[in-house]
This record gives sequence, structure tokens and C-alpha cells, in this order.
Amino acid sequence: MLPLLLFTAATLLAQQPNTLSKAESSAGWIQLFDGASLKGWDARSTFDAAATGNWSVRNGAISCPGTVPGWISTSASFTDFTLKLEFRGTEKVNSGVFLRSQKEGAPHQTGYELQIWDYQPQGFLTGSLVGSVKAGPAKVIGGQWNTYEITARGDHFLIQLNGKKVLDARDTKHTSGVIGFQCQKENPIEFRNIKLLPLRK
Repeated sequence: MLPLLLFTAATLLAQQPNTLSKAESSAGWIQLFDGASLKGWDARSTFDAAATGNWSVRNGAISCPGTVPGWISTSASFTDFTLKLEFRGTEKVNSGVFLRSQKEGAPHQTGYELQIWDYQPQGFLTGSLVGSVKAGPAKVIGGQWNTYEITARGDHFLIQLNGKKVLDARDTKHTSGVIGFQCQKENPIEFRNIKLLPLRK
């Protein structure tokens, strides 16, 4: 009975968000969010507003209530990587993950915006690189934690949503920059379990 209890406890511990497993640590993964603070993150204004989104840490997640728009980014920049994260919002939430964006300017223009929105009018739906490449069929699960796994190596992008490949494409516009999250007004959003593996060319 004791070995079973120990196994169960170890399994639960390994599943805790905002932690790295021993295997991940050995492989070189970096934990971008510690689950308790915004250390290593900087709130930024949107392209057309001075507000920065009222980002905070709540219940082990980077959270934005959607009272004002804004975005938040890593302090560090990255080039080639695999990025894993979880996000949670409503079924109709409008948000995004910025990849290789610059710290100044509109992040969807200075880098890529990985869509979190199933209703984008031009068809750049969830899983798409907005303005660049459209994803295959994908749906946000409202009120639950959704997972993104993003591999960016050179001009090659591979995107998985909830374990399903939704995009495998190439684009050459942006090569290096910060990773960020978008908050739209009246669209509360949370992010957690954010980890990155730098890739060698």
C-alpha cells in the first residue's frame, strides 16, 4: 500500500503547474513563470492606448481582468524555441500569444500574434499566425485550461492546441524577440505553466 501512496503522491507533484520535472530541467527547459510573481515579465501598453492591461498573479496564473487593454512580455528575447503554456478564458475569448515581438511598437506587427479567438473576421482563427498563416480547424475550450505547444525554428512554425497539430508552416518575417500575452477589454484571460526550451540551429 505504501509504494502505491508514494507513487500517487509523486504523480500529483509532477503534475503541479509552474514547475519543471527533473527530465525537463535536465533537457534544458526554462520556467518562464514562477507561479507567484511577475519576475521576468514587463507589462506594456497596446498600440493605441497607454493602459497596460492590469496584469497580476492570481491563483498561480498570470491574469488580466479585461478592464483595460494591454500586453505583457518576457524581459528576455528568444530566437528558436519550443514553448509550452496553458491559457483559460471563455469560449469566445479574444486574446493571443506574441512570438518574436519587439518591446516597443505594436507586438502583432513587430512579431507574430498566435491567435486565441475562434471568431476573427478575416479567418485567422485560433492557432493562426495573424496576418501570415491560417491554421486548420481548432476550438478554444471555454472555462478550462487549454494547452499550446509552439515550436519556432528559423522560418518553420509548428503549433499544437490541446495536443492536436493545427499549423505547420513557414514564414520569414520575424526572427527574434520577446514572448508576450494579449489582453483585450472585456476579455479576461489567464496564463500559466509557461516553459521554454531554447533550440540550437
